[in-house]
Amino acid sequence: DGFISDIALPNEAYERELALQELALKSSSAAAAHNRTTHTPATPRPHRPRDPRRHRRKEAERKKRRRLHKKHKRRRGAKERGRGRGRGSKLRAGVGAAGRRALKRSRARGNLEYRRQLKARERRAATARKERVWDFGVIPYKIDSNFTGADKGLFKQAMRHWENYTCIRFVEKTEEHPNYIIFTERECGCCSFVGKRGNGPQALSIGKNCDKFGIVVHELGHVVGFWHEHTRPDRDNHVVIIRDNIQAGQDYNFNKLTSEEVNSLGLRYDFNSIMHYARATFAKATYLDTIRPRPEPNQEALPEIGQRIRLSEGDIAQTNLLYKCPKCGRTYQENAATFSSPSYVNSAPPPGGEKCEWRITATHGERIVLNITSMDIFKSDGCKTDYLEVRDGYWHKSPSLGRFCGGLRLPETIISTGSRMLVTYVTSVNQNGHKGFTAAYEAVCGGELTMEEGHLESPNYPDDYRPNKECIWKITVPDGYQVALRFHSFEIENHDDCVYDYLDIRDGHEENSTLIGVFCGYKKPEDIKSASNKMRIKFVTDGSVQKAGFSATFLKEYDECSSLDHGCEHNCINQLGSYECRCKIGYELHSDGKRCEDACGGKIDQPNGTITSPSFPDLYPVNKNCIWEIIAPPQYRITLNFTHFDLEGNNQDCEYDSVDIRSKLGVAEMRKHGVFCGQRLPSVITSEGNSLRIEFNSDNSVQKSGFAAVFFTDKDECATDNGGCQHICKNTIGSYVCSCSNGFTLHENGHDCKEGGCKHEITAPVGEIFSPNYPDYYPSRKDCVWQFTTTPGHRIKLVFDEFEMEPHQECTYDHIALYDGTTSEAGFLGRYCGAKVPHPIVAFNNQMFMVFKSDSSVQRKGFRARHTTVCGGGLKATSTVKHMYSHAKYGDQNYDNKEDCDWIIQASPGENVHLTFLTFELEDEHDCGYDYVEVFSGYSDSGPTYGKFCGNSIPQEMVSINDALLVRFRSDDTINTKGFSAAYVAIAKESLTENSTGDNNSFSYSFSRGYLQL
Repeated sequence: DGFISDIALPNEAYERELALQELALKSSSAAAAHNRTTHTPATPRPHRPRDPRRHRRKEAERKKRRRLHKKHKRRRGAKERGRGRGRGSKLRAGVGAAGRRALKRSRARGNLEYRRQLKARERRAATARKERVWDFGVIPYKIDSNFTGADKGLFKQAMRHWENYTCIRFVEKTEEHPNYIIFTERECGCCSFVGKRGNGPQALSIGKNCDKFGIVVHELGHVVGFWHEHTRPDRDNHVVIIRDNIQAGQDYNFNKLTSEEVNSLGLRYDFNSIMHYARATFAKATYLDTIRPRPEPNQEALPEIGQRIRLSEGDIAQTNLLYKCPKCGRTYQENAATFSSPSYVNSAPPPGGEKCEWRITATHGERIVLNITSMDIFKSDGCKTDYLEVRDGYWHKSPSLGRFCGGLRLPETIISTGSRMLVTYVTSVNQNGHKGFTAAYEAVCGGELTMEEGHLESPNYPDDYRPNKECIWKITVPDGYQVALRFHSFEIENHDDCVYDYLDIRDGHEENSTLIGVFCGYKKPEDIKSASNKMRIKFVTDGSVQKAGFSATFLKEYDECSSLDHGCEHNCINQLGSYECRCKIGYELHSDGKRCEDACGGKIDQPNGTITSPSFPDLYPVNKNCIWEIIAPPQYRITLNFTHFDLEGNNQDCEYDSVDIRSKLGVAEMRKHGVFCGQRLPSVITSEGNSLRIEFNSDNSVQKSGFAAVFFTDKDECATDNGGCQHICKNTIGSYVCSCSNGFTLHENGHDCKEGGCKHEITAPVGEIFSPNYPDYYPSRKDCVWQFTTTPGHRIKLVFDEFEMEPHQECTYDHIALYDGTTSEAGFLGRYCGAKVPHPIVAFNNQMFMVFKSDSSVQRKGFRARHTTVCGGGLKATSTVKHMYSHAKYGDQNYDNKEDCDWIIQASPGENVHLTFLTFELEDEHDCGYDYVEVFSGYSDSGPTYGKFCGNSIPQEMVSINDALLVRFRSDDTINTKGFSAAYVAIAKESLTENSTGDNNSFSYSFSRGYLQL
């Protein structure tokens, strides 16, 4: 049926593969700047964490593979793998046993026969059906509105990549295009029809984890007309399909197509094609091959397959043949360039004439200025036979800007009305003795735009905008309307005052028109509307930093809610290009989109009660929105306690179903407590005012049992006269408590504060400390100490936000001093005074000692500092068992996102480090590509590795080769779990040979389940 479905890797796995491919590409001396590509290494397979001996064996095999081809029959190691992305077609044409025997015979005939067979059967997997080729190489497209600006930018980058090397043109769909593609998202994930379907719109699905440049280029390859490379009829001469390793139900992806479906146009098999599967695509396990390349003649290493970086030379050549692209000319996407006819230098055009085509493409909002700098073309009547023609658009049907021949008089400057220009050069035998032409163009931005709607993009978007540009757009919509501007993506060099690169938007066309705003940075501006039917947009860049720029649409806008015929029963909300009706709290919108009816939620003013999701305890309905607003008397607070909670999601990314809880502090001010989903009960929530807003949302898919919560109100005694507390009043349920500022202690009466001692023992992982009496001047003759202690395996970090003490060159008078340990006898970290804020100070281990001292004379404001924890660092292994933890709050909460921790555990010379994980719970993924622990023997990651670990299975014990181990912990930016705890001890080398046994729940030198030693 011509429909292709492909594999998509999760983001982290894809980025890891792409980084390795690009690294290999950069290091290859054979790589060229434009149409050339190189064979790139496939993605490394994940370590097999349970058995490093297998890792060593595979590494040994890898070193021998260049000398012994027979080693290729064995499974290759972790760093020999590419991961697949494409699924094959659903056409079924299998390979029988006779075909497999023929393959073996073919390989045994030797290189000479092998080369003859290649020459006889050179084919590529391009469509053989002419009706699937897009007319004139023009592929119209639309992009669904649900995609983000970054997604749209990525799609355009991929389309520009195809355009840059071929004569294919992707253009936005208009009424003159009956057939077109739609970038959308379907259940198939990454999938596309092969070639043009021919009956209207056809889907190009870019689903979850498909939003990668190489994957989108691959999917566009299907749109252009390419099947997967390994499905071509002659593939058995080039690759071996190992069907025993293919996942159940995926065999059809490896079936061959017939010559009726494939026309290879005389080009040979391309291992480097972006349309080729990788070696482990649809494998039952990551270390298995499903496709294995056959050795190429005169090459020791097997060809690499499955790259997803860019089009290969074969991809480009095949496309240009399939679409009959002119052999001379090219596509230009640069800001400016010069070009000439091929025969301009030697005045020797081909005897039969030639036809060349230059396709110039700028970005939205730019125009192309073309100057023909010299011209010597045979002059015919009306320039019929030999000519240079310029068209205002992308193809031969675009309006002509002029047809030129002769050479006595050069044409005037030619300017396009849009962002594309087509230059065609046609000659006959009459051109002999004539030089041809030279030309130069430049893309210029800005201009006057009089239309009802359109696009605006920074020059070169979605790539980085160019330096030293100034673009001014003057937009006019019909009278009686306003100009509305909506940004889809926005990334301009950031500055507090936007003095470098910026966007200046004004209500009118003049430079002194009313300023709407000046914008820069990375946050998308809100929708913008002018008061009149005119808007002026100026984009300015300097000569230094460049960013991706912006993409926006503008349209005529009318406030439908200002009229009385909008039909909304309750509230009318104006939006760009339309409006919507909304209902008051306690009501929901009827299916007619205008009337309101009773709904879940509503206002609640009882002192206590219960709220539940709709239909609780049954499954809540789809597409439901409920808002409860609990209102207590003034000076009261509301406490909400969930007794049941079961929503779709994982409490990390609540994009589907959710409960959003906020304190309402005024008419328009809200204070967010959190957005919750998943199955974990939210903590008890207390409002910050006398109103609490709870909003429940469900989407149209998965349903759960929902939630139940109880609430009660309580008077905030601290709201009146600070509860009688001299310093700090904290409200509690049914009561309140007083506390004192730093350096003071609570009086016996429970309300007043008196100056107290100045010794502080701090064990909290995060907090603030202050000098005595801060922010007022500290007292004289004051001696204070702070003893910081945090979780083993983590270090204290101290950051001073404010610092002002009596200055002295040697800090002899007033000062603070820090020590790397528990007393002032520990390692010295520094002494500070004066008004210069110290740099952040990090201890080497989990303890820090700080001293504050003031003399009898000058006093200052003192300091305010934050203490946190930093993971990693050095740990000393001794004969006493010690412990380490994944994060400072282990046991109290999950580890954070984006953890990046390295611990070096060191024993004394002549000893080894023995490491045992006692608990282990990390995000699970089959190749540990997201969150993981990796252990190396030695002081760096250049040492042998014991493996990469994730999930809930406790790794086996490990013993270092020498006196140190490196433990590395990484987490990504999504799911996080409990983490891990471990114990370590120093052991003598001779104890490695002991065969004593031990309990798995205690730490000893030998364990019943054994330990890992490299």
